[in-house]
Amino acid sequence: MFPQNSRRLSIRGPRNAACAFGISVLLIGCANVAPRSSTQQGTLALSASSFNFSSVVVGKSSTQTLLITNSGTAPLTIESLTLKSQQFQITGPSVPRTVLPSQSVSYTISFVPTSSGSQSAWLQISTNIATNPVPVSLTGIAQSAYASLQVSPASINFGNLKLQSTGTQNVTLKNTGDINMTVSGVTIAGAGFGYSDLSPGFSLSPSQSVTFQVWFKPMTAGPASGTVTILSANIASPQEIPVSGDGLTSNPPPTTPTPTQHTVDLSWQPSSTANIVGYRVYRSAVSGTGYAPLTSAANILSYSDNTVANGATYYYVVTAVDSSGNESPHSNEVSAVIPAT
Repeated sequence: MFPQNSRRLSIRGPRNAACAFGISVLLIGCANVAPRSSTQQGTLALSASSFNFSSVVVGKSSTQTLLITNSGTAPLTIESLTLKSQQFQITGPSVPRTVLPSQSVSYTISFVPTSSGSQSAWLQISTNIATNPVPVSLTGIAQSAYASLQVSPASINFGNLKLQSTGTQNVTLKNTGDINMTVSGVTIAGAGFGYSDLSPGFSLSPSQSVTFQVWFKPMTAGPASGTVTILSANIASPQEIPVSGDGLTSNPPPTTPTPTQHTVDLSWQPSSTANIVGYRVYRSAVSGTGYAPLTSAANILSYSDNTVANGATYYYVVTAVDSSGNESPHSNEVSAVIPAT
């Protein structure tokens, strides 16, 4: 404030002249400055307060994203992220971490089950704006992994062959389970039968297949039979393929035609649901129940079932599986009647 009788002082120097002067001002009095009130504060906002991972096969993993946002007007500090679990994991930026207003940080939560059954845990988020941590619920169901080996064809008949001549047929092995499978050995029982193009000890990942040859070289006249056995520690019992043939010393007589090996071809339209990563095909001998999986979650829109028996009737459904391991309900059921011959 200026005294009431004060006047403004204007100081001018000569035109084009350099001047140097100092002004000292002494203010005497009291100034009252009211403190500025502030309502600025960080606010914690989560993309979700609970995560359900649904079903995941033991040994596999599924991930979801947790987004932590500061929706307030002042910086927010994430002091700690506490998760005490062997089934769930969290990865992302280190803490403590300061999040500015309107900014976010992203963390990945993984469900990595080591044993089957329902699993649950709590993620505790501690910040500088709350006394108690903010809890986030984590749940999931761990399913036991299974191995399944599909052998095609299910049996082999080489028909009539002249002595010391060789006939061959292809055999395909496919892993239709959820885990890797190691074929530890192949054995053949029966005179004149053998195999090639397959080395024991190789591994098949889910949906992977391998083809090898089985041959028959009759050394004596007359019918012959045997068994090709596929050994793997991943399946409950060995897979067996019956093989047969007939050795002839002259031109073979007319024979009854070998029964046709039928195949059921299935196809479907893709699901309109987002994040679909594959489809599972199921089969049953009874309509509406008892479906068993023929495939794992494969990225396919068609499937050929060549393991059907002549004269039987089969019922099929398909499900869709998303990136989190969630499986849809069964599709509409279709049936296939296999001819007797």
